[in-house]
Amino acid sequence: MIRSRFFRSLLLVVTAVGVMSCTDSIPTQPVAPTTADNGLLSGLVGGVVNLLGDVIRVIGFQTDPNGIPVTAVQWSPSHVNQVRSVSATIGVNGGTLAIPGSDFTISFPYGALTSSTNITITSDGTGYVTYDMQPHGLTFRKPVVVTQRLNNTAVYGTPKALNSFGAYFAHDLLDLSGILRALEIETTTIFSNPRSGQAEVETWLLNHFSRYMLASG
Repeated sequence: MIRSRFFRSLLLVVTAVGVMSCTDSIPTQPVAPTTADNGLLSGLVGGVVNLLGDVIRVIGFQTDPNGIPVTAVQWSPSHVNQVRSVSATIGVNGGTLAIPGSDFTISFPYGALTSSTNITITSDGTGYVTYDMQPHGLTFRKPVVVTQRLNNTAVYGTPKALNSFGAYFAHDLLDLSGILRALEIETTTIFSNPRSGQAEVETWLLNHFSRYMLASG
């Protein structure tokens, strides 16, 4: 059972990274068109892809009702801070939403949702890498995969990039400076840039919706 869950998670990570990668992919079966209106990308049904680089760290899931101390990660000066939002209806067949200006995608595998659901993802303009994912409280039968590029974040090229992860918060926080208390740290896989070896991209496995951010420990 553990091995089965591992391979299912690995397949989700490979699929999500393939969406973000600029490298060629080698599909094992026909792949639907990858662009549509409102940032919705057609659901990818799997395939063998060239990953951006090697997996250099996996940060395991953690949860604590008293909160886990984390620090919110800021965008770098190269990033334009503004509110960006994408919405689309995702059904049983799955699909992918993208916010290119925030270097963000979220991929829903087949069967993650049991019925068609309107999904809205908002990247805020505070200067921190944070996302409001709605509808709040939505749960998934299979984990969905967030893919976040790091090259426009403040941790890129620093040791903190190897200790950055997806963190879950139940409520909006008015002040994102200082030490914050995350209810969950999501399973996070960090991939290297194949040329520089820098931590370049990471994926988060999410089981439910609310508010998430890129954080470091």
